[in-house]
Amino acid sequence: MHEIQRIAFCCTTRSLGGMELNIIRLAVWMRERGHHCVVVAAEDAPIRERALTAGLPCMTLDIRSRYIVRGAAHRLARQLGEERISTLVLNTSRDLLLGVLTKRRSDVGLRLLHTQHMQIGQRKKDVLHRWQYRHLDAWIAPLPSMAEQTLRLTNISPERIHIIPFGIDLRQYAASITRDTARSTLQLPPEAYIVGMVGRLDRGKGQEFLLRAVAQLHNQGLNIHALLIGEETRGETQGYAEELHALARELNIETYIHFRGFRENVSTAYAAMNAFTLTSLSETYGMVTIEAMAAGLPVVATDSGGTPDLVTDEMTALLIPPADEVALAAAIRRLAEDGELAQRLARNAHACAQLHFSHSMQCEKVEQLIERITL
Repeated sequence: MHEIQRIAFCCTTRSLGGMELNIIRLAVWMRERGHHCVVVAAEDAPIRERALTAGLPCMTLDIRSRYIVRGAAHRLARQLGEERISTLVLNTSRDLLLGVLTKRRSDVGLRLLHTQHMQIGQRKKDVLHRWQYRHLDAWIAPLPSMAEQTLRLTNISPERIHIIPFGIDLRQYAASITRDTARSTLQLPPEAYIVGMVGRLDRGKGQEFLLRAVAQLHNQGLNIHALLIGEETRGETQGYAEELHALARELNIETYIHFRGFRENVSTAYAAMNAFTLTSLSETYGMVTIEAMAAGLPVVATDSGGTPDLVTDEMTALLIPPADEVALAAAIRRLAEDGELAQRLARNAHACAQLHFSHSMQCEKVEQLIERITL
């Protein structure tokens, strides 16, 4: 039985993506385990609205610059003290200075943790970063490769770096509806072989390579369809979605490409697929890959970023080079024509997700880490 903790999850970004959703999910799961959890966010941020919708209390900050945060840190320290919060979890590098100043102004003591959601792009051993990192009680990396990167590019000591994979609620991806029902719901052809992707429409996600692979397969005589779940990220450069539609027209495969926009609950989409593809040029941590594995789908993924830490080639997925539609088409063809291979990969992937990526395991490890850090 773990001690009840009082935890604040801080994220002052003004976008809404995988990182922000991961933060909300973890806060909700920890609350369900009896902990008192609050979210620290910018006043006009989508994550604040998400937190309130989930029933999580929020502390609102007005931050105009990532470096001019002295006043905000003073107010946050006071609020955390009033709420008797003993652990502050940071989630972006932009909030490091805010977190450190808040800890230094805390009258009751504060554990300061940082969860790494993105790759570290460059060496961070300058005076400011060394000072900030020195005040962290723990650094959480979701993958071994990201922990190694942190060790190499920062001055954080190895004993303060902890690997805790992001988890998912596996129950959401257990087959609850049939493939026929899922396809009827999404208005998809009932007999087609459908490969799918889930994620925002973005050049970095590489959806164009799936479209080109589908065109190649049709030229080879295979009736392959693609399902794309997602839309362009709000507030960012627009135009990629229209480029994808134009590419489908140019390749004469409009009939076989199914855009279905953003869906809050993607379990129906996974149920409709025969296979899942991840075509990102460099995916830090593919939550959708884990979801597809939990849903029992064979996976084709690019061998880049953190993906090789999540899957093993020919065991739990087929790995291909990024930006290579020829290799992607070949991998999809293997799955479509070799049912035994597809079933083996799907079975192994499902077992891997169950063993390593449950949300309860993530919560358990976070609890253990917080308890090990003494104030």
